[in-house]
Order: sequence, then structure tokens, then C-alpha cells
Amino acid sequence: MLRGGTELALVSGMTVRITVGEPASFRRIAVEGRLSADAVHDLEREVGDHPDEVVLDLANLRSADAAGVAALRRLRAEGVAMQRTGLHLAWRIDEESWNSE
Repeated sequence: MLRGGTELALVSGMTVRITVGEPASFRRIAVEGRLSADAVHDLEREVGDHPDEVVLDLANLRSADAAGVAALRRLRAEGVAMQRTGLHLAWRIDEESWNSE
């Protein structure tokens, strides 16, 4: 079952769409466009109280500002699984762990 995505108009004219699907064993959340500070709260609200039951599909996430990357790092640390993450975005999410080694 899919319900409509949340679209936010950003100052720059770009949008982010957050679409939630709920298969039997996990919630699939597709994030598309540009994840900025303005949309972080909406994403965290959609993840909810059970991050270990959520999979973020980031295939169509084109970019993320510093607040967006920080939110993705936090969510991953809380147990959110991420799939179809582009190489550059995956590197940015993991950058903190690379710098600490």
C-alpha cells in the first residue's frame, strides 16, 4: 500500500518527495530530489519510532545539504536500512567513519 508523497517547495525551486510504502515486514520510504534542512523533520516523522523497521530507498535522491547528510547518518545509526544509495552520497554518509580511522 502506498500513500502519496510529501512534497516541499524549497527556496531554490527544487523539491523533495518522500513516499511511504508499507510491505508486511518493513516500511519502504523513497526519498527523491534534494534533501535539505527544511525537509529533515518530515523525513524523521515518516521514519517514526521504529527505525529498525524502515528501509530508505535513495535511488532518486539527487543531493543532500549538510543537515540532510547529518540526518541520514543519524537515521542509519538508529537502525534505518538504506538501499540504492549512489556512490557519492554513500561516501558522504560514511565520511565521518572514514575520517575517524
